[in-house]
Amino acid sequence: MKAAILHGVYDLRLGQVQEPRPAGNEVLIRVKAAGVCGTDVHMWEGSNKEGTFPFIPGHEWAGQVVEVGSDVRSFSQGDRVVAEVPIACHVCDNCKDGMEPNMCPDKELYGFSWANAGGMAEYTLARAERLFRIPENVGYEEAALVEPVSVAYHGVWGSGGGAAPHDRVVVFGAGPVGLFAMLSCKASGAMVIIVEPLAFRRQMARDLGADVVVDPAAGDLVEQVLDHTGGRGATLVLECSGSNGALAATLGVVAKQGRIVLIGQSAGRTIPIEIGRAIFERTTIIGSSGSPHFFPKTLTFMSRRLVDLLPVVTHRFPLAEVVDAFELGKSGAECAKILVLP
Repeated sequence: MKAAILHGVYDLRLGQVQEPRPAGNEVLIRVKAAGVCGTDVHMWEGSNKEGTFPFIPGHEWAGQVVEVGSDVRSFSQGDRVVAEVPIACHVCDNCKDGMEPNMCPDKELYGFSWANAGGMAEYTLARAERLFRIPENVGYEEAALVEPVSVAYHGVWGSGGGAAPHDRVVVFGAGPVGLFAMLSCKASGAMVIIVEPLAFRRQMARDLGADVVVDPAAGDLVEQVLDHTGGRGATLVLECSGSNGALAATLGVVAKQGRIVLIGQSAGRTIPIEIGRAIFERTTIIGSSGSPHFFPKTLTFMSRRLVDLLPVVTHRFPLAEVVDAFELGKSGAECAKILVLP
């Protein structure tokens, strides 16, 4: 079968590999659509050390079951499915304490090693415990978005405690996760302010229904947000960019007794913040990693058709042009979510 193989930094090639066969607890899936995540691009660039070369990337995908292992009873040929990224070991102390899979020190991650291949291929394998059926009214391209949508949806409704019509929400970053976070909040009727430095993404946020779009370079950011919130600030801040400036600004724009949810990827960096504000204004700050136990909830949200998620997809590439898809993702120029269609 054809597969995109990441051999090393800036060495992504389309190659031929043997079509996998499912073990007793596995399912073979024909991939219909796979998303290009920023993490995939960063591993290709060498700025992220999560992957172990060589491997088939792609941890965001949707497909159709073509064969099931002898021990699988919960799925059948023809089922339309998506799969979570991590599988916990279920036996370590963290797992036995009931912690989420990302907290397991011995978890397996799919799309980051040769042994656990991702979905940028014609076929991929998945253990049955990873799989979830796609609702009938959700297509393959939309279903391939479930991983980033679930990261945003969990940040709002899991870590963040939810968004109500009376909330004043600020979302930092109008990349795919930021836009999905905005749409998750808009579905509940909340007012949402987007903070984004790139003009293309600011326009995308406007087109998708943001109430206010702020350019952080167009004046004092905190003053801009306070102007649009009656001087009170945001009751819920969703940081989806991972940038130093946005992280530092969260405490400036949050309301008294407000919530800050840190969703954007950020590791190995230290930034100065005025922590006294969080102490004396009783700010809740919580990190939100992944989307533990939120795939079923997110698929239900998607099936309710409260908002349209597909316009966040700006580009589609056949598998043969996967390098072009990564090049576009690296540039960040006038793009949001990119799909590879095997």
